[in-house]
Amino acid sequence: MTAHGSVTIVYDGDGNRVSETAGGVTTKYLVDDRNSTGLPQVLDEKVSGSVTRTYAYGLQRISENQKISSTWTPSFYGYDGHGNVRFLTNSAGTVTDSYDFDAFGMPIRTSGTTPNNYLYSGERSDSNLGLYYLRARYLNQATGRFWSRDPVEGKKCCGLSWNPYIYVKQNPVNEIDPTGRDYIEYLAGVLEESVAVVRATAIIVRTELFEECLVGEVIVLRESGVDLATAIAEATVYCSALYPPIP
Repeated sequence: MTAHGSVTIVYDGDGNRVSETAGGVTTKYLVDDRNSTGLPQVLDEKVSGSVTRTYAYGLQRISENQKISSTWTPSFYGYDGHGNVRFLTNSAGTVTDSYDFDAFGMPIRTSGTTPNNYLYSGERSDSNLGLYYLRARYLNQATGRFWSRDPVEGKKCCGLSWNPYIYVKQNPVNEIDPTGRDYIEYLAGVLEESVAVVRATAIIVRTELFEECLVGEVIVLRESGVDLATAIAEATVYCSALYPPIP
């Protein structure tokens, strides 16, 4: 989407949204696509050449700092298990705003007046469009459907994946789709990374156990009169069977 009514949107070469013009006001976004969340995120917002908002990140968005009545005012995000922003706190830790949503992100209850665009699933709600920006596509939370077709083809295993507009295969309570592409694709990437971490850990543990076994067996064999070379060879065979290499 590059235009919707009087709203104009500009993207960079990687498909990241870098500016939006609405009501004659252009907001530019500084996007960081190398951060610990694993997703492109807005670091700063600029209007008329001046920074009006900044964001800090860990594994999730931690805080926003914005100009309110010419004063820089920080707010800190509080999340639930789904990743929805459920409240904001000030620097003193006092809750200033709170939010409740239905399964697809429609607001049920809102309190507080702090300007904040990041809500359901921790993603950006664009009030100019009335849609959520999920990078590759926009989500209409009122219908629970994407605004455009899924760029990822359906999978033979999964009938719902062939609906090109459906959101997280009709399972918004348990799933998320921060890329706007295919939640299965997103989760597969997370799973692949997790498997790699587990495998690396297993290799380290196996190596330590193998070396401990090898030293112990060599000592036992040497004490029984076996020469060093033979002891090492026999111990290696025994310990390799006991602690086989990680594939």
